[in-house]
Amino acid sequence: MADIQFNEPEYARATPVRKPSGIVSLVIRLKLASDESSAQTVLLALLVLIVLATIAVFIAGGLSAAPVPLPPSP
Repeated sequence: MADIQFNEPEYARATPVRKPSGIVSLVIRLKLASDESSAQTVLLALLVLIVLATIAVFIAGGLSAAPVPLPPSP
């Protein structure tokens, strides 16, 4: 009785298709990228540009701004 074996077919499970969500899907809908991987690359490049622009604004703003004089004390 212990030697019983069942030859049942094994069915492959279909992996669910993952939809890109949020900003990634927006980038794809705007035709800036064709798939999720390239959309993430576009967003990473945009992030780098924003960080560099922010640093440039802080550096330029700090160098060109004249100090504000203090009012005379009474």
